Amino acid sequence: MSEYHGIIVSLSQRDRSIFKRLEIVGRKRVLFGLVTLYKVRVRHEALEAVIRELQGNMARGVLFRRMEFYAHFYREHELVIVFREKTFAVSPDPATWTGALAFGRTLGI
Repeated sequence: MSEYHGIIVSLSQRDRSIFKRLEIVGRKRVLFGLVTLYKVRVRHEALEAVIRELQGNMARGVLFRRMEFYAHFYREHELVIVFREKTFAVSPDPATWTGALAFGRTLGI
């Protein structure tokens, strides 16, 4: 499989026009329709560029509340967790998630 699927929260991006440049394969509205979860498809060769663009556009909060976000991409036995300032490549095995989980906790996620 040469493509990744990813999940990105609408609020995680400052400039929401970024979603127009991504291949959206699904949407789910949550929290009374205030938040949209986007499922995207990204070619393997485009993943690094997409990650850089998402990280550079990642919000540092919502309204007056500071908060951090993350996105993730996956294919077969790969999982890529994307924070604003750091990326983790792990497997679907939760035993490999230790570093990503610890980093997320330092951000309040």
